Amino acid sequence: MELGEKALRAIAEKALRAARGDQVEAVVIARNDSLTRFANAAIHQNVSSRVIDLRVRVVKGKRVATLATDRIDEEGIRAVAEQASALCAIVPENPDFGGLPEPAPIPSAPSAFVDGTARATPRDRALAVKQVCDAARGKGLRAAGFVSTNVQELAVASSLGIWAYGPQTTCEVQVAAIGDAGSAFGQRVSTDFATLDVRAASDEAIRKALLAQGPRDLAPGDHEVVLEPYAVYDIVGFLCGQLTGLAVEEGRSFVGGRLGQQVTGPVTIVDDPFDRAGLPRAFDFEGRPSQALTLIDTGVARAIVYDSATARRAGARPTGHALPANAFMPAAPMHRRLEAGTRSRDELIKDCRRGVLVTRFWYTRWVHQLRTIVTGMTRDGTFAIVDGEIAYPVKNFRFTQSYHEALQGVRGIGSELSLLVAGEAFGLQAISARVPALHLASFTFTGATQY
Repeated sequence: MELGEKALRAIAEKALRAARGDQVEAVVIARNDSLTRFANAAIHQNVSSRVIDLRVRVVKGKRVATLATDRIDEEGIRAVAEQASALCAIVPENPDFGGLPEPAPIPSAPSAFVDGTARATPRDRALAVKQVCDAARGKGLRAAGFVSTNVQELAVASSLGIWAYGPQTTCEVQVAAIGDAGSAFGQRVSTDFATLDVRAASDEAIRKALLAQGPRDLAPGDHEVVLEPYAVYDIVGFLCGQLTGLAVEEGRSFVGGRLGQQVTGPVTIVDDPFDRAGLPRAFDFEGRPSQALTLIDTGVARAIVYDSATARRAGARPTGHALPANAFMPAAPMHRRLEAGTRSRDELIKDCRRGVLVTRFWYTRWVHQLRTIVTGMTRDGTFAIVDGEIAYPVKNFRFTQSYHEALQGVRGIGSELSLLVAGEAFGLQAISARVPALHLASFTFTGATQY
């Protein structure tokens, strides 16, 4: 269960009192994570953990220091605050630093906390796993994956008067259905365990796994593709990482100097911290109110996100997208949505005369950030499309492709959005996205892989 606003506020205020500086910020992240993992159609692990992180940022003039601890007893709080204060006295000055942000009113947002998810038991998760395993065994397949329930709380306080607190719950099922010569994948995410569609994830993985047995060779090259939401999520994630003030400042963003210009085909990507169907939260890790922004509007670059420091350097206003203080990724869109289209998944496949259906990408890495070129592999369900139908499974590909250039060839956008979340980053599940399937004119596959 959650600790609650009162407990997190007490931790933050103790840190503020113990630190010595011109300005002080305390960020408290509390998580209660529970996971039931299964393989070979049987549960083999059930774990729960509670973690509390305290991050203290101290400012003295132009000097800034941040330290973190997972000790939240009196001694631990005092120690991290005193050590951050001492470090702040000796670190080099940052001439561009303009101070911590001032408080601003935080608007109300839909709640992302569901009590039933917070109270879910190991038995509840085990019964969900049983649905998956029974269905897989019934089709002669092995099943592996997990069912998780998570509670996370974020609190931000500063000596300037900022106070922000928000709890969230998430639950997730991931399923790999495995046969002797092929596998497939299904995933569902929700804030409410009562609505987590375990059966849909299981049915998706099993249906595709039965089709995926005995994959054939297909020549690499440029292929028309239909991408399932899992693959689209990867594309949106890489692109949104470039839609930030720091990426533009460092000259590695594909939208640098191109706001107001066409950068993709007719897709719209927004960041919406008030989306009821996502993981809403109305403030960022600096305690600033988050703004809903249209980042790309039918292919035209419209906005980038800032924390307070990158906004100040750019002469812009912060947008409320700060992550925990760090030098590498100080801000990011955290509530992403690629707006839905009008075509069902089956219609997207029917519209593709000859191409490849990709379930998801795997092990994707940058090749060239400015050009958004990414390399990776397909995984868990890759199929040839012939005359608008799934014809046969094909062996997985390695690809090397500019993601924003791939989106210049949008031929269709799915009508249903899937909620997906990133793994833990900066101490909690900070980033989520709702994305549809996409039909793209061309995607470059560079070779086959035995994986």
